[in-house]
Amino acid sequence: TYMAASSAYFLYILSTKFMEASCSYYLLSALLSFSLFFITQKCKLFDFGLQQIQKVVGLQLFIASLAILALNSSYSSSQPVPSSLAKIELPYFTIEITSPSSPFTLSLAKRLQSIGAKTYGAFWCSHYLEQKQMFGSEAAKLLNYVECFPDGYKKGTKILKACADAGIEGFPKWVINEQVRKLLSGEQELSNLAQASGFDVK
Repeated sequence: TYMAASSAYFLYILSTKFMEASCSYYLLSALLSFSLFFITQKCKLFDFGLQQIQKVVGLQLFIASLAILALNSSYSSSQPVPSSLAKIELPYFTIEITSPSSPFTLSLAKRLQSIGAKTYGAFWCSHYLEQKQMFGSEAAKLLNYVECFPDGYKKGTKILKACADAGIEGFPKWVINEQVRKLLSGEQELSNLAQASGFDVK
């Protein structure tokens, strides 16, 4: 009940406050929450008598009300998120990669390095960070990485010319083969990078 009520509230916020945004993962989560809710209700109709059902429904309404009140209070007191990076000023910073590299990620990084593959990113992008965490600290250092905002970001900052020339619109972006312009956009599974680079995983 709590999950279904929370999902309903988040759907309301998504549809009214963030109309231009979409999140397929959240919509799938909401669908699963509602499915679980209706399945349990169907089971209760067979197992409980009328009086028990009335008590359970009353309890569920109470729990749902508490969930929505708590979420609404939390949302109302939260700080507004800037609508775009145009209002943000970020000095350049680095985040240490803490995950260890495996023999596979080290070999894959060496393969990508040997064929001249490049990855483009921005220091403030969480997807770029997650991608490097997949490789681990040792392997990440071997990647031919291009930072698109090496001097930090603030209003009016232009993307690095090398990134602009490569047509970078999102991070991370992989250019595996510049001759045939084999591009991969977004955070990639290591298996995808291996296949795109012709790396033999056996």
